[in-house]
Amino acid sequence: MITLKELMLIKPEDFKKKVILIDEILSWFSLLDASWIHSGDPKDPHAELTSGWCSNGFFDCLRVLKYINLSDILADQLGKKIRKIIDYTKVDWVIGSPMAGITFAHDVARAIDAPINMCVEKDPADPKGKRMIWKRMAIPEGDWVLQIEELTTTAHTLNEVERAIREGNPNPVNFLPYVGILVHRPPKLPVDYYDQRIVVALIEKEIWAVPPEECPLCKQGSKRLRPKTNWKELTGKN
Repeated sequence: MITLKELMLIKPEDFKKKVILIDEILSWFSLLDASWIHSGDPKDPHAELTSGWCSNGFFDCLRVLKYINLSDILADQLGKKIRKIIDYTKVDWVIGSPMAGITFAHDVARAIDAPINMCVEKDPADPKGKRMIWKRMAIPEGDWVLQIEELTTTAHTLNEVERAIREGNPNPVNFLPYVGILVHRPPKLPVDYYDQRIVVALIEKEIWAVPPEECPLCKQGSKRLRPKTNWKELTGKN
């Protein structure tokens, strides 16, 4: 088992010809305190997702992707999977979402030799920060776009990014029928809410997510917390 010190020293070039197993990637998340599963005890808090739904598990990808060596390695691993499925010479644009998805999408674009990387922006007029806009760039008609996300649960952000680009671009946009995702953690597999787009993921783990009125932990008195701003309280770690 790799140690935290060893993890910080690994080099992307050492993994260029290797395929990393999911269990090893999950061990990186564990070492970096970037994943959490509820204990089952209603006295312990549970996660409130960006969508407003409740969940018994969470991945904080930024805790991993902030390390440049790890982001490069994981992007290259996802790139390997993408290259097996997609003729990457047809990928003209790789687009991610704010915030963690921005740099990860850039690293994936480099891994598959896509010529252009860009991101959508959060609409400053939306106080909840959920609406996205696309206004700085114009995707030429005929170009192909690959969407990349660092994490997807309910597909709200994923679908919002696509909507923003389609509505904000002056030309029709060709989205490839695939979405590259670092951590795909839907409430139930298989999913049916990606509009026939196929998910290419490094980590795929079914973790439940339900509206608050259907949440068993809420009904038992468990406290809801937004993970990224209450991580220590949520995980019980110092």
